[in-house]
Amino acid sequence: MARDFRTLIKSTLLGLLTLSAGVLTTCVLPGTIVFGQEATKPAEPPLDESVNVQALLDARLATEDLDLGWIRLFDGQSLLGWKATSEVDWKVEKGEIVATQGKAGFLLSDVRFSDYEIELEFQAEEKTNSGLFLRTSDAASDPAKDCYEINIAPTDNPFPTGSIVGRAKVAEQVTAPEADQWHSLHALVDQDHVQVWVNGQQAADYKDTTGLTAGKIGLQFREGSIRFRNIRLRPIGYSVLPKAEKSDWNEPAGAIQATFTDAGTIKLKGGRGHIELLQPHANLCLQATALTLTENVNSGIFFRCIPGEDMNGYECQIHHGFKEDRRRAVDAGSGSIFRRQNAKAVLSDEGKPVHITIVADGPTLATWVEGVPVVSWTDTRAPNDNPRKGLRTEAGTIMLQGHDPGSEAEFTSMTICPLP
Repeated sequence: MARDFRTLIKSTLLGLLTLSAGVLTTCVLPGTIVFGQEATKPAEPPLDESVNVQALLDARLATEDLDLGWIRLFDGQSLLGWKATSEVDWKVEKGEIVATQGKAGFLLSDVRFSDYEIELEFQAEEKTNSGLFLRTSDAASDPAKDCYEINIAPTDNPFPTGSIVGRAKVAEQVTAPEADQWHSLHALVDQDHVQVWVNGQQAADYKDTTGLTAGKIGLQFREGSIRFRNIRLRPIGYSVLPKAEKSDWNEPAGAIQATFTDAGTIKLKGGRGHIELLQPHANLCLQATALTLTENVNSGIFFRCIPGEDMNGYECQIHHGFKEDRRRAVDAGSGSIFRRQNAKAVLSDEGKPVHITIVADGPTLATWVEGVPVVSWTDTRAPNDNPRKGLRTEAGTIMLQGHDPGSEAEFTSMTICPLP
């Protein structure tokens, strides 16, 4: 009996040990060994084959354009950052946005802009009626009140190409664009002043009295085939850097050193820590240029932060690292909304200045790196004062981050264009 009892206890313990081993095998970290067997690493998600990385790299703007603040609203290969308002066959062909048929409507930018310069090229059929809508709402119904419609239309239209519909007719000296040829359209929207050029000729010069201050960008399909390409925008804001005023910033927090240089830039060394711009913002377009001074720097721009707290806001990441393929970022990638939406691809490079644009418009956040759109993301979480826990649309401060002890970065420029 004693031998049978000992055998029973031994069998029971062996069974428990085997069960425990099975449970532990499912809980261990990848790369560890359990009972002589290596745990299986989870497979990385497949790469998005629709992303042409080389084309995105080629789409990066020249330094002189980036320094002026230009960004592309269209990356040349996808409709990232755009949404259709009706059933139209919007598509991308050979680096162009094309519409040929469907119910009249718009392709609208995901976010609004306030003051800016915009330019694009268009090609229209002889009877095409289309347009570029500026400062528009999602459902503009009266162009004389709730948007600026830069018309693309035949000469027999009451407002031919270059006119601001319901507001200003094109100047008589402007040469009418030929059908089925590429033409340039250029507009400047600065407070209440709207100017339009067609193929370099000034078409309209208009002072607004309706009080429009901000809105989305809209490409219209109404009648006839229309093509758009090379859509670029330059926000107009006020400068924070260079010529930084130390009184505009809080003392550095955490394990970071912040130096205000004679050139008016800010150098950050070490981390983890931040320096906080005191003026709060809710909706805004922010453009910044940063130079990482050591390899593998992990930095970032935090916005809508709870004032005085430790980087408790949304983070636009600055990190140039990637694993063999630029679609596989080491740490979400420059331009990512960290822990929310990875960058489409890593378009920044070690040892070179990175130009970042951030638009925060209600729940939607969009970013550009080197002038190319890499993120358009809407925070669908329930509202919360704490952005780590939910959607925060309230005004908050801006913080520049240094993450690691050996990191160094210099922020050389920053421009802010508030959005109402």
